[in-house]
Amino acid sequence: MLLNEGCVACLLRRKLDNYPAGADPEAVSEYRRRVRSVIENGRGYSSPEVNADISAIYRELFSPERDYTGVKRRFNALMLALEPSIQADVDAAPDPLMRAVQYAMVGNYIDFAALGEIDEGELRRRLCAVDAMAVDPAALEALRGQARAARRVALFTDNCGEIVTDKVLLRTLRQMNPALEVAVIVRGAPVVNDATVEDAEQVGMGAVAQRVLGNGCDLPGAVLTRISAEALAEVDAADLIISKGQANYEGLSGCGRNIFYIFMCKCELFINRFKVPRFSGVLTREGKF
Repeated sequence: MLLNEGCVACLLRRKLDNYPAGADPEAVSEYRRRVRSVIENGRGYSSPEVNADISAIYRELFSPERDYTGVKRRFNALMLALEPSIQADVDAAPDPLMRAVQYAMVGNYIDFAALGEIDEGELRRRLCAVDAMAVDPAALEALRGQARAARRVALFTDNCGEIVTDKVLLRTLRQMNPALEVAVIVRGAPVVNDATVEDAEQVGMGAVAQRVLGNGCDLPGAVLTRISAEALAEVDAADLIISKGQANYEGLSGCGRNIFYIFMCKCELFINRFKVPRFSGVLTREGKF
């Protein structure tokens, strides 16, 4: 999905003044000029690509961006501690797949790029209210049918902590289809609090996936023309692709692959596109909109 006027306005609002306090005025002026140019000339690109260019400008003119290593370990550990109760709730649900999808939606709340900071108490409250997350029945039945028939699935992850709910979802799919081969594709380098191979290892993703690999780039979202040949080969071999998070939707939407998108709407672009309140969950298929 390429930038539209709404994306441009949102990026200008969020990024133009996003520089360190006390920064050199000349560097600030240069930053604002270059960021404005990247955004206003970015209509032929997706939001993840434009955001990556802005991050590179920030690092060049100021300093490394915030290190989320500690944040990621903390939220991975938090969600790992909750995994047994989440899994038990999924297993006991009248429809385990629907409940696993609901948890995968709530897990997408752990998004520092979209929300700035994440309150653990609020996260816990949302997890406790998981059954309130609406799931499109037609999309759910399509996912169920394809998961039962598929031989290989590739899942694009999004955030730390959230990947524990992805793990539960994949376990549920494999219970439905024990022969299903799973490839989990994470970010190729640290980007905000997005999951990397290290995060996948911390949460034990290898217990449900035959392969866990980085996507070969540092974009805050998957773009098929930018990921590694190895990651693209997993996509090409998959009968079914699952994409988590808003940024992956922005990078993949319109690519024409057999993708199911799962995320929580946190910004105006998605709220308006899907016509739902903020923090609603979405399960949708490529090409539906």
